[in-house]
Amino acid sequence: MRKSFLITALAAFVIWHAPAFAAPLKIARPESVGMSAVRLENVARRFRELLDREESGGFQILVSRRGKIVLYENLGYANVEQKIPVTDQTLFRIYSMTKPVMGVAMMMLYEDGYYSLSDPLSKHIPEFSNLQVYAGEDEAGNLIVEPLEREPTIHDLLQHTAGFTYGVFTDTPVDRQYLDAGLIGNGNDLQYLIDTLAGIPLLYQPGERWHYSVAVDIQGYLIEKWTGEKLSAFLEERIFDPLGMDQTMGWVAPDKAPLLANIYTHNGNGVREPFTGDPHFDFFNPPHAFSGGAQLISTSDDYWRFCQMLLNGGEFKGKRLLSPLTVEMMSQNRLREPASMSDGRGFGFNFDVIIDNTKLDYPASNGEYSWAGLASTIFWIDPEQELIAIMLTQYMPYRGNSYSELLHRLVRAAVID
Repeated sequence: MRKSFLITALAAFVIWHAPAFAAPLKIARPESVGMSAVRLENVARRFRELLDREESGGFQILVSRRGKIVLYENLGYANVEQKIPVTDQTLFRIYSMTKPVMGVAMMMLYEDGYYSLSDPLSKHIPEFSNLQVYAGEDEAGNLIVEPLEREPTIHDLLQHTAGFTYGVFTDTPVDRQYLDAGLIGNGNDLQYLIDTLAGIPLLYQPGERWHYSVAVDIQGYLIEKWTGEKLSAFLEERIFDPLGMDQTMGWVAPDKAPLLANIYTHNGNGVREPFTGDPHFDFFNPPHAFSGGAQLISTSDDYWRFCQMLLNGGEFKGKRLLSPLTVEMMSQNRLREPASMSDGRGFGFNFDVIIDNTKLDYPASNGEYSWAGLASTIFWIDPEQELIAIMLTQYMPYRGNSYSELLHRLVRAAVID
């Protein structure tokens, strides 16, 4: 059975590992969209300074405004040891920047009528009919559980308020069960994920709080169940092909492996070196099951197409993926009391959303939405300023927050109209 599943997975992914690279990007004059070319030069300068200090191996940075790309920089090395520079063809593991793509996929099926946001998960996943909630431990260290106050819904799933966790960002008895079950990575199929989660208590009562989780991998299971397609095939057919995202894939074949940038870190002496820890996924072989939470490899060019589609209200170059009203709904803060986030941020459907920019330490617009990836990749979309910024690198542990703050300051300083 395992062999037949692998053959099916290989067939579903075969079209993903041979990218046909697009033509070079057309870069517009910054002043044509109300930005300063001189000030934008600071972006490359400051990130080059980071590379001079060996902060990472290399960066790929893209900035656009009003639908026109005004900055596209390849900086440093994809492979420092072999002196292979970052180029337009360099591929980056974008990890959790996969999640917004999944949010679009889910809302496409919402528009198609497959579900209601208020549907309890058990309506579509009967295995979740008997979920319980973690309530502490007894003196012997056994978990104490309590019944649900209400069932988690699909709305909760899109919000990270359903009660699930991730296993790697907090240390609780529930998280440890996730780790013991091997839920992170691509070694198991999605049915294994569902069956295992059904036997582990939720970390908290649904709707009680926002907590980053495997919710997006569960979304992938739902997409496969509703459509009868492999998730990889669905994303290819409904999102990547229409948008021309020909450099976005779930894994790279051996002949393309040199294009995948190395991940870097610093050792105990502060010296930059290749990352040799657990990357959580094998990006060089077809996975048993595609992870909707963190599987994708991409470039800033490709991801810009996705972002611009959202900024356009669901359309890109004549191809409509979503209605403007749906994009507005998914990119607004939808956290309900008592769930909340700190630092002036809320959460939409698989997006972080700024709701009070006065609580931030850098300039940003209310309504800006974004997310990031484990290897320090970041992006943000600002509807008010019609602005998109994407920064890709490969560094662990995650330091994207500092990169995002710097990029915000540099890019917004270049907005003059």
